[in-house]
Amino acid sequence: MTTLPTNRARGRTAVSTDVPTARRAVVAGAAIGILAVIIEGAALVFAKTTSGTGHYRHAGDYWLTAAALPHALAAVLVIFGIRALQRSRDGRLGLVGCWLTSACLAVLAGACVASLAVRHDVQLGPTYVLATLGTLIGMALFCAGSWRTGLLPRWLLAVWPVVWVIGSFAAVSASPLLLAALYVAIVVILHRQSTRL
Repeated sequence: MTTLPTNRARGRTAVSTDVPTARRAVVAGAAIGILAVIIEGAALVFAKTTSGTGHYRHAGDYWLTAAALPHALAAVLVIFGIRALQRSRDGRLGLVGCWLTSACLAVLAGACVASLAVRHDVQLGPTYVLATLGTLIGMALFCAGSWRTGLLPRWLLAVWPVVWVIGSFAAVSASPLLLAALYVAIVVILHRQSTRL
């Protein structure tokens, strides 16, 4: 019988992490996130969109809404990949942050798919705003848990929740570029760390 080593101080079982797979998840998430930023940025800057009524009349309305789907997938891949690289040392804060963010992103993605299907904004009352706020809180909890692990620099963890919201679901003009820069910084930092090992 094989037993896993335990962390006696906390009573948790240590789980081996496939580091290359976790790194690939982060890189894939970052690439998908950058693609989402390109789609969203192009729709915000170059495409005509409908304002005010909520009914979709232009291609930009669809592109802007559809960009939410890769944003959601990217965020889930990146945060769970980083959590795996941290070997769950981010504790309960990191775990709750990952799951809260994922649940809120599922709600937002569902609302965006419904919006695309019915050709107008489906916000389900305050659900869109509350789910967006939930992703901010989830990202903040994840970053707070990650603060002590040392995997990512603290300056990056401090700005990540705000950059996440203003670069994705509450984007205006060129603000998605901040999120793309954040994804690039995460990949570069993780690459530099892997070459030092």
